[in-house]
Amino acid sequence: MNLSRLRTFVSVAELRHFARAAGVCNLSQPAVSHQIAALEQEVGARLFNRAGRRVSLTVAGEVLLEEARRILAVIDRARERMHEVTSGAVGRIRIGATATPGLYLLPDLLARYRAKHRTFDLEFQIGAADEIAERVARNDLDMAVIAGLPPTAELRARPLCRDPLVAVGTAVDPTAVKGPIGRLDVARQCWILREPASATRRAVDAWLHRHRIVPARTMTFDGPDAVKRAVMAGLGISMVSKLTVADELKARHLACVKLRGPLPTRDLHLIDHPQKHHGAACSAMIALLGATFPRISEPAARRKPSNATGAARSSREER
Repeated sequence: MNLSRLRTFVSVAELRHFARAAGVCNLSQPAVSHQIAALEQEVGARLFNRAGRRVSLTVAGEVLLEEARRILAVIDRARERMHEVTSGAVGRIRIGATATPGLYLLPDLLARYRAKHRTFDLEFQIGAADEIAERVARNDLDMAVIAGLPPTAELRARPLCRDPLVAVGTAVDPTAVKGPIGRLDVARQCWILREPASATRRAVDAWLHRHRIVPARTMTFDGPDAVKRAVMAGLGISMVSKLTVADELKARHLACVKLRGPLPTRDLHLIDHPQKHHGAACSAMIALLGATFPRISEPAARRKPSNATGAARSSREER
């Protein structure tokens, strides 16, 4: 249904006069009559009763007037909203993260974003790396921060910061206070592991495989907090992101376990779709991330290999 005809119809219906409606719509009277005739033909009913210069609505005209006002109000509101969005007055961002950056890196940054951009809608979700990357690819999320690289080349990845892994045990565990322990001693430990879908779990599994270590016992917990609690309870040792245990190490609730050889280090990345147009809200988030993490502007071709990559290369050379 033609919106111009609807607006002309509403003007005639409210003013009950074709000539006056023509002035309001900045049209000639014949043009108004033509639009009304075309609209009547489109809806299949007469909309006005005409008796000389007097104009009144038919039953069909009264029904259409009610609906036309609703339609035009929605259109006007949509235009207002689009103006607000394009001018940066309002906006929406849907950001996701894997557990480590989502729980330990982003909350403070999101609080700063919220304080600076109160009119923007902010949605935040935490999930497994594969799930989060898939949601970004489907445009269910605008962007995300994940540990490591996304599982698909469809997405663009920009580095934020390094995320070294550390081995931890309880502060009273002798394993945590003596010198570096060898492969056999490491294998005798009960290892507290993250859930299989975790990027941290994949990094730990790769490290154990690379060093030909098969733990005698393992226990699996969902999320970094559950792993920390299990280690602090004395159930075993673990290898986790240093971000997740910084406070516990400082408070001496946990202690570093010294293992032989370098431990993995991965990058935390901002991922998004390279073809996506970012509005004001998303652009503001990217600007804040750029100010917080200068590495975000580092070209992909110039990224330095992580310690994990270097360790893998050294291990292959040793074999």
